[in-house]
Amino acid sequence: MCRTPHSFLQDELPKDSGARVCFGCGADNVHGLRIKSWTENGRCLCRFHPEPHHTAFPGVVNGGVIATVLDCHGIWTAVAYFQEKYGKAVMFVTRKLTVEYLKPTPLGPELFLEGRAVREGARSVTVELEMRVGDEVTARAELIGVRIAAGSE
Repeated sequence: MCRTPHSFLQDELPKDSGARVCFGCGADNVHGLRIKSWTENGRCLCRFHPEPHHTAFPGVVNGGVIATVLDCHGIWTAVAYFQEKYGKAVMFVTRKLTVEYLKPTPLGPELFLEGRAVREGARSVTVELEMRVGDEVTARAELIGVRIAAGSE
């Protein structure tokens, strides 16, 4: 299993960034999930510890929470890909998210996510994601993220 790094992608957002209030990854959202993503060996990784209030039914994580974690981590995978390839930090928003729930995701253990950018369009990046508990994949997703126009684009 990968170690957790000293710096997370979400922590690089400026304090005045609107993205800091995001329910899934915003550091300033006290009611949010506050996921943290990092890059390692060309992959974008994330760990998430579901809480008892993330329950769908006893012992199982809610599907909406799973989708939210995959969504936010997918966006950060696109951000990291673009920054690595072009040397520019830009933000993305979700155009499309398709989630495949392979089996119930248990509530207790740590969830591990891995994202990979697989295609690039004119303004988009397509990301494939997996959520695992130990070695078992419980959900997969594909996300299409669209770059938010910066001032001069």
